[in-house]
Amino acid sequence: MDELSPHAAQLRAAMAGPQPDADWSGGIRSACAHLTPGELGALLPAAHRTLADESAPDHARHVAREVTGAAVQPSFTAAALTEFYAALAESPRPTDVRHAAGALLRCTEPWDQEALAEPAALLVRAAGPKAGQADQTADAALAVAVPAGPEVEEELTARLRVLYADSPLRLAELEVMLATGARDRVMLAENPRYGPLPGDWPPLPERYTEPSEALHAGLARRALCTAAGHLAAIHAGRIPYAADKAFTPADTDTLRRAARLALRRDEPWAEEVFATLLPQVAVAPTSARTLPSQSVCIALAQAVEAYPTPEAIAALREARRVVRHAGVSKKLDRLLRCAERHLGRRTEVALRLPDLGYGPDGIRRIPCGSCTAVLTVTDEATLTWEGADGRAAKSPPASVRSAYHEEVAFARDLLGKTRAQVRTLTRALEGGFAEGTVHRYDRWRAALAGHPVARGTARRLVWEIEYAPGMWRAVLPAAGPLDFPEPEPSAAVRLWHPARATPAERRTWRDRIAARHLRQPLRQAYREHYLPEESGHATSMFHGHLVRIEAVLGLAVRQGWNIEDEELTLSVGDMKARFGVAGSLYPGASGWAEAQDVFLQRADGSPQRLDGIDAVRLSEILRSVDLLISAGSFAWCAGHDQDPDTWHARNRLYAQPLGRTARLRRAALRRVLAGHIASGRIELGDRHLHLDDYDIHLATGRVTQEGDPVDIVLPIGRRAVPLPYLPYDEALLERVVHTVGHLLENGPVPRR
Repeated sequence: MDELSPHAAQLRAAMAGPQPDADWSGGIRSACAHLTPGELGALLPAAHRTLADESAPDHARHVAREVTGAAVQPSFTAAALTEFYAALAESPRPTDVRHAAGALLRCTEPWDQEALAEPAALLVRAAGPKAGQADQTADAALAVAVPAGPEVEEELTARLRVLYADSPLRLAELEVMLATGARDRVMLAENPRYGPLPGDWPPLPERYTEPSEALHAGLARRALCTAAGHLAAIHAGRIPYAADKAFTPADTDTLRRAARLALRRDEPWAEEVFATLLPQVAVAPTSARTLPSQSVCIALAQAVEAYPTPEAIAALREARRVVRHAGVSKKLDRLLRCAERHLGRRTEVALRLPDLGYGPDGIRRIPCGSCTAVLTVTDEATLTWEGADGRAAKSPPASVRSAYHEEVAFARDLLGKTRAQVRTLTRALEGGFAEGTVHRYDRWRAALAGHPVARGTARRLVWEIEYAPGMWRAVLPAAGPLDFPEPEPSAAVRLWHPARATPAERRTWRDRIAARHLRQPLRQAYREHYLPEESGHATSMFHGHLVRIEAVLGLAVRQGWNIEDEELTLSVGDMKARFGVAGSLYPGASGWAEAQDVFLQRADGSPQRLDGIDAVRLSEILRSVDLLISAGSFAWCAGHDQDPDTWHARNRLYAQPLGRTARLRRAALRRVLAGHIASGRIELGDRHLHLDDYDIHLATGRVTQEGDPVDIVLPIGRRAVPLPYLPYDEALLERVVHTVGHLLENGPVPRR
């Protein structure tokens, strides 16, 4: 790069010359953050040379560290790539080959093969790779071996064949990789199992890191089928069982890549392989609480999370059912929830639901001697037993259970599968909010509105149909046929979202849902929505909220957040949201802390402006943050109910304005308790529900009487009072309604 911007030129001068002015030293990190990809690629050779020079001044080494750690995606010209290789080769370290390989993929011009050969050879030989380190450098070394020349490649290949002698799957993958070019090999190195390591560049968009499928698709099938056969032999007793010894770490990496490729391509053979492979790798052939391979089980589950299909999710759910290892079961629970949400990203795949044998009316009948098992899918899946006289019962007679136990077990298993399929569909539809999922009308009508299993879910949701370019009309299938002409088959259909609606439209749909006593399968009409006032790269709408860290982390894991650099991060499409607290976040952290701003960034690490994001996607990101805030600061929590710190935090938050979740809770209570409100017995204030001389806080569920806290013990289990109609499921909403019912029925509570 011939010309650098002033701040880039200043960084280069600081690494080569005298110490810069003190006024500028505080802006080094800011200057690095504003580097363009090309400028960073031009500066990296000087930065690596400075770090390798032990005699370099401290200020120069500090600037060099900031440049190499810049959260910017570098790019290289052919000349910059040659200079970068030369800089790395002057004092090569084993891990430098990873940067050398990544630079090949980020080079925007054809590189100079002759100029790269000598430094590339030095880097490959310095990398080893050696036993125990092969997984970190082998793929990168194979890529850099291409510009290093045939002699270096043969030398490296011989070492790898020795290292992988006990890993037949990895050896097979190695032979396929040798038939590919440098870019294909780098793509495998860019997709490590454990994510970017410290010092790695930001990951490239997925479309730039997928290898040539023609060569690898056949390998993926052979590897997964071979693994399934190996596990079948272990379960049959033909191969002795040893916990966590079924596959080597190298074979695990091969299977991980094979699974991701098969699911991403949605290979037709993948359904059968995963249905066999996942449950078998999740449980020992004995009664032990171990697995043939924990690493393979988790790697396959992570592949399902990344590229979910309905069939793969069903296999993962079966693996979760049979697993006995407590730690693995928790991981599979989290991955299963994330996979169901991510299914919404894959529009065509998500709607590929089997009918499970149900007829067009949503009913399946299974003869069981004198009884018939009747499975029905309406709003929910139910199972009843119809006798010869036509009467329905909740369970079959003992004689039928004894004589037709297989049919009875099949009917009950089918009920469980149906409910699981409906749950997966619901989470996939909800996950589609953030992904901007849009369906074709003909596909939506066949796979959702007219599907025997999905119809009960689709009819209770509000949909928008594009009847003219840019013109959408909202419909509720449960309300009856469309009141406008049948749309074109190619017309777009999407879920209605309150962030796209006016206040009047939101009130209208909430009234319609309540009037029909519809319990929506996901929170839609009463869904929180967020339109921040800021237009920059961050919003401070949650800044300053006091949260309990363990409650935040517990929910964050279930919602798909990860901990990176002591912050919580959430990946949504090609963006990432970052949210932190005034303190360190790490697994097991506890205590109270204040919430900080929410930042958005693109996949390459550059900032993302709020006003450049679709309103629904931005609303869903902020809703996820608000759920963490609500769980950590406002929500009633039985585990900390008597904790003095919790009561102190509640008192601090008691007079704060209600958040969006609590305001929606108040809107729901206004409709649920309309009769009592009309009679004057109940009054809904700004922050409280007033009943006689009791106040129930709408954000915490805390009950006070003339300012004094009141302990109310609500009956549970069989003694619990049935709830009235509620428009959506929420523990705190249910508690408030239960509390109101308890006070209405039992009168005043004795003071403490």
